[in-house]
Amino acid sequence: MNLKKNLIRVFSLFALACLFLGSCTQKWVIQDPYETVNWNNHKQYKANFHAHTTVSDGRMNPHSVVDKYKELGYQILAITDHNAVTYPWTGFSSIEASKTSVKRMVDLPEEMPENLTYEDRNPNELGMIDIQGNEFSRHHHTGSYFNGHGGTKTEEESFQAIAAKGGIAILNHPGRYRGSYRREHLNFYSIDWYAEQFKKHDHLIGLEVYNQGDRYPEDRQTWDSILSVTMPERPVWGYSNDDMHFLEGLGYNWNMMILPGLTHEWVRHGMENGLCYFVHAPEGHDGPPVPVIQSIKVDDKRGTIEISALKCDSIKWITGGKVLASGSKIDLKDIKEDIHYIRAELYGKGKSVVGSQPFGLIKR
Repeated sequence: MNLKKNLIRVFSLFALACLFLGSCTQKWVIQDPYETVNWNNHKQYKANFHAHTTVSDGRMNPHSVVDKYKELGYQILAITDHNAVTYPWTGFSSIEASKTSVKRMVDLPEEMPENLTYEDRNPNELGMIDIQGNEFSRHHHTGSYFNGHGGTKTEEESFQAIAAKGGIAILNHPGRYRGSYRREHLNFYSIDWYAEQFKKHDHLIGLEVYNQGDRYPEDRQTWDSILSVTMPERPVWGYSNDDMHFLEGLGYNWNMMILPGLTHEWVRHGMENGLCYFVHAPEGHDGPPVPVIQSIKVDDKRGTIEISALKCDSIKWITGGKVLASGSKIDLKDIKEDIHYIRAELYGKGKSVVGSQPFGLIKR
């Protein structure tokens, strides 16, 4: 009888040990977009990838746009006039204003703070990186970078043209096509449509999740819906841009690129690989300081992601548009749902929001 009891006790202990070891050996593979970032040595550079001038429908001349962003501490800027490549900066003086701006100067001079005489700017002297850019506006608005294509009629034509010229692209303000007030677009610009474009075109790297303040809150809803379909196989990076047309709309959204150096090559590499986080500051540069991410630590074995940040009041961890956890550290073992990505939002004074790129998740 004692032998039987001992065997039962030994078997029970063995079973418990197996369960314990099984839970310990189970782990997450976390795809960390910041894996190559050296948080101690890499620097953070402020960037805006969406701005308009009087070369299209903006109210400021190209050199004035550059000067203002420089004044606010931006080191990376893409001028993205509609279906026009306002580039290089050293050739501004040879570029003509749009017919829209010329007509507005006559009909609505109160809307035009400047004349239409352009001055050159040297980005090297300014310590800035000038990104060759353009916004295609004859279909779903698309930011085109690092190439001189002027724009085409359909998304597919544009994506192919950008690829042929070695460029990259970002889909602008998707909430504009997903909002309830734009129901005529919903059948075409479905989540499946977005997912298909990202899976088909490697050089389509992301989309705007904040635009012109927070003009389209559906931007982030659309992003989460896309990530729910594409992750972890296909990350889609989120960007926050001014979409600036007026001086009053300048400096409320930006991206912090985390790079070992400030060059065109590193900026492009950072854009392609998600080496950045995005910022939305409702009070602009006159408001309180926004959160600054100092480091992100990922531990696959423990299944944790931890963020260290300054000027941060709280952090939420989001997937599929739902908040799954709060705090600077998330332990994936506490998550009971079957999820394929997680992203963080950091909140600061003045209702500012800072967002990480998505972390892909694979449970082993």
